Amino acid sequence: MSELHYMPLLNAKYFKSLNSLANLEIENAIKISLMMVTGFREILDELNFDEEKLRTLQFNLDDNYEVVEEIFKNSEDAKTKKILDELLTQMSKLEMEIGDLILEHRHAS
Repeated sequence: MSELHYMPLLNAKYFKSLNSLANLEIENAIKISLMMVTGFREILDELNFDEEKLRTLQFNLDDNYEVVEEIFKNSEDAKTKKILDELLTQMSKLEMEIGDLILEHRHAS
């Protein structure tokens, strides 16, 4: 893992500014983020362990979680809210799994 720019940068103001005609753009951004988070969960145990980079990813997830949560709160579209809810769930699980992996490696050494 080199740079940790795996998740698209989410910006609550950008999402709020989109009008209803751009719902497809919102859904696509959410689906891409969901795919990335889910993919990370699937390969997390296979990655080379680098605590500093994993911590950075964990902090980035936390920052992005707050943005996604804000978007969720301001969304009125049921379909978008459902996808956002799944993204928030997967982000929480990934963040916890990263923490578990770090603890596991600390206790193993």
